[in-house]
Amino acid sequence: MNDMADRDSEEESGFAISEDYGQSPTHRLELGAGSGLVGLAVSLGCEPHRVVHITDQEPMMSLMRQNIALNKLDDKVAACVYSWGEGNASPVPAYADVLLAADCVYFEPAFPLLEQSLHALIGPSTTCYFCFKVRRRADLRFVKAVKKHFAVQAVEDDPDQHTYQRENIHLYTIKRKAGR
Repeated sequence: MNDMADRDSEEESGFAISEDYGQSPTHRLELGAGSGLVGLAVSLGCEPHRVVHITDQEPMMSLMRQNIALNKLDDKVAACVYSWGEGNASPVPAYADVLLAADCVYFEPAFPLLEQSLHALIGPSTTCYFCFKVRRRADLRFVKAVKKHFAVQAVEDDPDQHTYQRENIHLYTIKRKAGR
């Protein structure tokens, strides 16, 4: 895979999420943050009353912390280790009001772990903004599998939808189904 193309995809997915989503909720969590771009943008754009937690595996912590410091967001963003499928880790909130996941669908063997993480992190009042670039059929099968357990809706009222859909980028909201 082309690293630059993957970075561009992450940025496009991230901008689709960060521009309008998360304006008023207090607990925000980014899953699979990578460089932290989405969480940093959300923290800048919405002036949260609480810290935005950006999460990824241990190897990404240094980069995320560096980006937080470079952008002078130490008081607004916290980098935390969260390994998919391993449950909640402190100081990650049990359930965020808004869960952000930009371009987390890229490695098919990790799909079951990502789905487990969605189960662990999406609470009764959580809205997950889930954005990814479709690269292969398996990516859409992941969404189909998630629909069995969650209410998944394509975001269709975003004024920039036509821009990111040209790049085969999709934005969904994912919520816990009623009664679950």
